[in-house]
Amino acid sequence: MIRLSHLILVIVTLASYLPRLINPDVFWPIASMGLLAPSLWGLTFLFAIYWLWKKDNAVWLSVITLLLGWDMQSNAFAIPDGGATAATTTVKVASLNGHGFREQTDEDIATFLKTLDVDVLLLQEFRIREEGNALAKEIQKQAEFPHVYREKEAQLAVFSRYPLKNGEIHYFSNRVNGYLMVDVVTEEGTFKLINAHLQTNGISNLASQVTQDGSLQEKKTWQKVKTMFGRYGRSNKVRTQQARKILAASQKTSLPVLLVGDFNDIPTSYLYELFRTEFEDAHLAQSWGLGTTYEGLLPGLRIDYILPDADFTIYDFDRIPCSFSDHQAIRAEISLQKH
Repeated sequence: MIRLSHLILVIVTLASYLPRLINPDVFWPIASMGLLAPSLWGLTFLFAIYWLWKKDNAVWLSVITLLLGWDMQSNAFAIPDGGATAATTTVKVASLNGHGFREQTDEDIATFLKTLDVDVLLLQEFRIREEGNALAKEIQKQAEFPHVYREKEAQLAVFSRYPLKNGEIHYFSNRVNGYLMVDVVTEEGTFKLINAHLQTNGISNLASQVTQDGSLQEKKTWQKVKTMFGRYGRSNKVRTQQARKILAASQKTSLPVLLVGDFNDIPTSYLYELFRTEFEDAHLAQSWGLGTTYEGLLPGLRIDYILPDADFTIYDFDRIPCSFSDHQAIRAEISLQKH
């Protein structure tokens, strides 16, 4: 029985490696397997230890499966090389999906954001209309950001201690998600900043129902699980299309590009692979572990990113818990390389 369980685990684990390779436009149902990849890889590792202890040749099946997934696992689990040394001039950047900044006063929000102590702050799910205007003024006042770029009806905002110019905001078809582009003018040079918020999965409520109220012996629980993975797969297809638009926009500028935001997707996804063709990952460069940024019921989700292109050097990366959001703030210290 244990050998059969091992074989099934190997097959499912190998399948979980496929989402980063298969375009969801071609076959989106496989995308949801990426959610399970780190956990399945870990279980396979435990089996490898078991077979090694037993001195059984089945260990080689586990080892081969682990090696085939090593590249995927290296995207999900950071082991920094610590190679970068401090530069004379750096730019500190932070990003946060504020979850609408619900049930918080403007003063409390601004106080928290000030503690991030950064030069450039990117926010997603920002308040809109007059409430957004009032919050923006409070952040500028308390956190001492003389420059801001946002639009009254947009849920994206950038605050900066450096001048901002050539700002533009692009919505996707749902008019909720989109990306903001703006030039940041620093002493070391100007770079293009992209603040992105991609299609949500819409599975948090279902995950909560399955975890809190569901029984694995009930058919309706498995129906919810099926619906949850189906929603993730379909939204993954939409996000991949959105990612291509962002990539195309980033390639139109001659400036260095820093891509930041809430991608609503994980490092084992096809979307992540698309972005990594052009950008580095600050978490992988200067942090450790899974780097969870979303405090949902599904464990270990890293869906918020700071991705500089090759014109930057990355010196530091960390995550800061936020009491009024289900996301953690992420912060990096970078510098423009001189050519």
